[in-house]
Amino acid sequence: MPSYRGQFQYLTPSGIASQQGACEVQFDAETFTLAPESGVSLVFDLGDIDAMQAGDYEIRLPLYTGHTVLLQRLGKSYEELTRELLENYRKRTLQCLLLEDMQEVDRFTGAFTLETGSAPPLSGSAELRLFKSNLAVLPTSAQAFQWRLADITGFRFDAQNYEIILERDGERLCLNRLAKRTELLHRQLREAFDTLHAEGGKALRSILPFLDPDQLQLAQRVLPEGHSAAVVKLAAIHPRIPDALATNAVDQDLKPYYDELLRRTAKDRVVAGYKLIRPENGRESLLAQEDGPGTEGDDRDPLTAGAPDADSSAPQALYWFFFPISATGGARAGNVVAWEASSRSGRATYFFRLSQSDDARGLADPATSAATVERGVARITRVLGLVNFRRRPIYLSDEDLTGRAEFHRYAIAARKIADLRAVRAAFLGRAMHNAFDTWCQQVDAILGKAGR
Repeated sequence: MPSYRGQFQYLTPSGIASQQGACEVQFDAETFTLAPESGVSLVFDLGDIDAMQAGDYEIRLPLYTGHTVLLQRLGKSYEELTRELLENYRKRTLQCLLLEDMQEVDRFTGAFTLETGSAPPLSGSAELRLFKSNLAVLPTSAQAFQWRLADITGFRFDAQNYEIILERDGERLCLNRLAKRTELLHRQLREAFDTLHAEGGKALRSILPFLDPDQLQLAQRVLPEGHSAAVVKLAAIHPRIPDALATNAVDQDLKPYYDELLRRTAKDRVVAGYKLIRPENGRESLLAQEDGPGTEGDDRDPLTAGAPDADSSAPQALYWFFFPISATGGARAGNVVAWEASSRSGRATYFFRLSQSDDARGLADPATSAATVERGVARITRVLGLVNFRRRPIYLSDEDLTGRAEFHRYAIAARKIADLRAVRAAFLGRAMHNAFDTWCQQVDAILGKAGR
């Protein structure tokens, strides 16, 4: 591990140097160590850095705690240190955004502007990394973030300003200063979107083979890849769709759990969804491999099954259902939803609060209940997609996330991703698919504790 000598200041949130002096700096793929000439070393995860600002022969590392490490007087090693630290910092950032298993398409150097609601726009220079199903923005002066391509609702190229504009759910992301590579990124994004839509259509057709082309097109609009949609909306396209989903998107070993959850569900409130499974780095994606209590090595097991009865030539997909649990055993949905991955790899049922805000009152009103369920399910689906359908970032306790080194990147992800924190707070428990009777007892215990 190379080491570098220089001067440092450890700045408080108010900008006052609480420590300073000569130091030696070392870092590897995960950990940064600053050893003062006198005193105790300062050690932290590279994921704890919110930005890496280098210029005028000094490096500024703002930490999530509000403190900042300022490195100065690095001499001839400044350029090497900046280059090596930036590379390791970006690699660790991708791990903490849970993108390390994604297949990278290309990377670009440019600038971005992110507009989110009434908040001030965020902008600056950044490295852009395009993956098969995600776009990561790695700024030098702000926290990194990612967008799932499946969540993008608007995409266009502004030829006059030579920038690419992406939109999703009230947010607008402009990418520019890419020079001659602007058109390349535009083309690669277009190809990624086209592939996403084409493969999504094939996956839907494999479980809904009776739909004609117009009906299949409607089904794709209602239920695009990576999203969830009310089954009653799909039934409006063709009345056979609910039965076909139950037959073709539910593994037979999981059918008893599906039927029991359906029995407990508010009338016409079942929601279905799916995500394509893509080969990543020479192995299948890590979707759906974290239900069990095993070790971190379980992350690397291949996903062995898609839809049980789907056309074998169709793209592999992970299918799931959300079951908004009836509040009173009748038609009204309560504030609890069960999520069941219905492919063979599903090993547990997960329970969440649909809402933890005043929005929950909308569940009691027949006029707003469906929309409230839809918003809650969309939020959970979005977070599951952001963590690439890993379960551990959601169900592990705070003690496990922060106390076990192998899960530390999940703790950082929860700190950086507000929606993930919200879904963790809404998580009520899980019932394991060990034995049906035992599972039923676990479900009863979770629902009893939740009070629906």
